[in-house]
Amino acid sequence: MLAALAATGGVSGFVWTASGSGTTAVLGDDEKFEAALTAGTVDLTIEYEILAGPGADTAERYGIADGPRVRIPIETLGANGMSGRALFTFSLPQRGQAVNNPAALWLATDCPAPAATDLGEALQLDLSYADCETGARLDPIASGSLREVATALRGGRQIDGDPTTRGVDCLTDRVCLLAEYELVDYIGSETVDLPLWASATQCRHTTPTNPFAGIDTGPCLPAEDCTCCQTLGKLELENGSQPGIGNSQIEPGIYAFTEGNSEYELDVYQTVDKDDSAETVGVGFRLKNRPDRNGAVPELCTVWLKGGPGAKSYNRGDSARTDTVGLTGSDADGIVYAPDGTAISHILVCICTNDPEADCSGCSDPSLTPGSNGNGRGSKDRGDNSGNPGKSKSSGKPDDPDMRGRSGSPTAPSGGDQ
Repeated sequence: MLAALAATGGVSGFVWTASGSGTTAVLGDDEKFEAALTAGTVDLTIEYEILAGPGADTAERYGIADGPRVRIPIETLGANGMSGRALFTFSLPQRGQAVNNPAALWLATDCPAPAATDLGEALQLDLSYADCETGARLDPIASGSLREVATALRGGRQIDGDPTTRGVDCLTDRVCLLAEYELVDYIGSETVDLPLWASATQCRHTTPTNPFAGIDTGPCLPAEDCTCCQTLGKLELENGSQPGIGNSQIEPGIYAFTEGNSEYELDVYQTVDKDDSAETVGVGFRLKNRPDRNGAVPELCTVWLKGGPGAKSYNRGDSARTDTVGLTGSDADGIVYAPDGTAISHILVCICTNDPEADCSGCSDPSLTPGSNGNGRGSKDRGDNSGNPGKSKSSGKPDDPDMRGRSGSPTAPSGGDQ
């Protein structure tokens, strides 16, 4: 399942009354009154409406902030909904006989919680002013990944009470903000919250100052790269397993894993055979999304090639890929080889995930018994190209996507040596 988003986090409004420090000097008077004097309040109401995306067709699409925290019920993002739009309305309602004073509205965020998640990087957020009647986007406020937007607003930002005029005005009635989000190239099942605070302070007889000044404004931590390297699947090169595969031989083509995950497959775009036989000693391939060939796929962390009595590993370099081109030790064409020029008996593919180390099953042969898996820690032996190149067959040039990451953590397949 693709991804979860546990919505936007807390909103708190600060209510200022006639007894607050902001109005004391205005009301100061030596005369004595028999009756109480009401000078007005600052009372902020925050409402939200999910306009599109997960949750937009539920009874919880509308809500009002009640207390120091509000959660927008955005449901799981996945194949049925990868994007959405939510409208925030900040208003100064008139309650009874009290007069609601104009207010300076401030918005601040904290870093996404939990910090340093892949979801915080993959979730793109655009925050802008909006037309309160139509929800149409007006001037932008902040844009980028969820982490980048959180960093940009962490120190507090004054919100223009009337974005249709020049300058930054105090809020006198209502102002609306539009949050548009989209999940891009993400594989995983994390959740993330964006803590959000609002503060309204009166504008009359005072110069508005940032109520969030002095808090930590350091950048939010980026996602950790490849916290877990674990097995995705194994492709056996045996007669009869799939068309195009012989005994330790494979033709360029697209192949499902013979063991392991069924949602992804290997696009083998180039092979190298021995000079004196049809046995394959080297392959170049890229990982593909099986239901959607153009869909997102996880990054490779380690590829094992079993050949003869041994096995050889190829690990991700500084620039991670979904293609063998990005693996350390592959040749100039992105080909990886079995050890010592032997024919390939099977290919083991391991990918990067965001699972905690304690829950990481590791990079190992799926046919091994439980308890013999790796521990998810990095392997310093990146291998070398000890194959014996011979006749080369190709179905096209390999892709070269630019992706980030660091080395994974393999455990040798059954019968292999590291």
